[in-house]
Amino acid sequence: MDKKVGKKRWMIIFLLFLCYTILYMDRSIMSMAGPAMMEHFNWSPTEFGWATTAFFIGYAITQIPGGRLADRFGGTKVIVLGSIFWSIFVFLTPFGYTLALMMLIRIAMGLGEGISLPAIHSTLASWVAKKESGKATGFVQAGVPFGIAVTMPIATWLILTWSWQSVFYVFAFTAPIWLLFWWKLGRDKPEDHPTISKEEVAYIKAGQGTAGGLSSNEPLLTNKEILSKKSIWLCALSYFCANYLFFLFMTWLPTYFVNGRGIDLTASAFYSMLPYLVAIFTYPLGGYLADKASSKFGNNLGRKITPIVGLSISGIFLILATQAATIGVAAGLITASNAFLTLTMGSYFTMPIVFSQRNAGIITGMFTTLGTVAGILAPVMTGLIIDLSGQYNYALYVGAGVALFGAIIMATLCSVKPIVVKPDISSANEIIS
Repeated sequence: MDKKVGKKRWMIIFLLFLCYTILYMDRSIMSMAGPAMMEHFNWSPTEFGWATTAFFIGYAITQIPGGRLADRFGGTKVIVLGSIFWSIFVFLTPFGYTLALMMLIRIAMGLGEGISLPAIHSTLASWVAKKESGKATGFVQAGVPFGIAVTMPIATWLILTWSWQSVFYVFAFTAPIWLLFWWKLGRDKPEDHPTISKEEVAYIKAGQGTAGGLSSNEPLLTNKEILSKKSIWLCALSYFCANYLFFLFMTWLPTYFVNGRGIDLTASAFYSMLPYLVAIFTYPLGGYLADKASSKFGNNLGRKITPIVGLSISGIFLILATQAATIGVAAGLITASNAFLTLTMGSYFTMPIVFSQRNAGIITGMFTTLGTVAGILAPVMTGLIIDLSGQYNYALYVGAGVALFGAIIMATLCSVKPIVVKPDISSANEIIS
């Protein structure tokens, strides 16, 4: 059956995985360069927190517009624009000689990455049948830990061999190289691809039109119709909680191991890489489990199981990590915490497709906007807690508590059901059934 249908969609999914990888390579080098930058600029933990957080300010601004533009005009145009823009400011990062200038550069970089991420998911929604959405989303998002894990040793080698500045100069060219491959091999929609089979296009379209009882010709809803949906915002709020812990790990873990646990940069790179090596497998596993649970229990319950379980166990493991007597045990528990945290992402990023496949870009933008607010708060709050208390553990307690709160929201308040539009009313009087 699959041989007849073809596998061109999986080549597109692989290219989107590579784009995700580069997104997170370019944003995570700041955390690896953090100890050297703090010494070079004489920054306090709070000042480094602000320099790191600035990226997410720009990132938050363009999430929803990026999703809307991709839904309307196609993901390729948005991704090309965003990739070139953010790469310029990766290259310029070492020239942020003052904290204010560094923050402006990082905000500008965030603007470019911010429009690109929802565009990736808008493109992905066009290429997958709903029954494969969890598996495809999990595979694409495996680029997150893969990008971070790859960055750790490469960035460490560049810093120790040349300088922390060299990391930004080298990584600035990764996205433009990816664009050359996408320009040759990628397309916004399956029907636009020159070498895809008619059978595969029909398979994708049929799979998009049957789930949830929706037609494959869903309308492009207005911003008001989508942004007024309480259920979407509650799911996005739970995603905010997951992202708070995710960005705490991403921005502070190497510095925690160096300054909080007293090890050197090389050892820190090794221990910081472990959670992301494991997450390479838990991202797609989470997507697979989301599809299986949805098939067995329906979307409303099935898409919520892994966030509820994953966030709960993640928070517990992180609390246990703070009590670990040795660096090895602490790193192992943090790795387990991150594994269960990333297990949730396949569910979160298939929820927009359940709400509305046609409008998945803007709905993803709603999720990632709140997720980005967490990215703004987590680095700064962590730095403030460390400065005020002198204890890294207190910052980890807060991260664990936020994760547990996200599980409670998902279990008690969230509903994952399609937006249903009355067919005779083009102004889209809709309800969430």
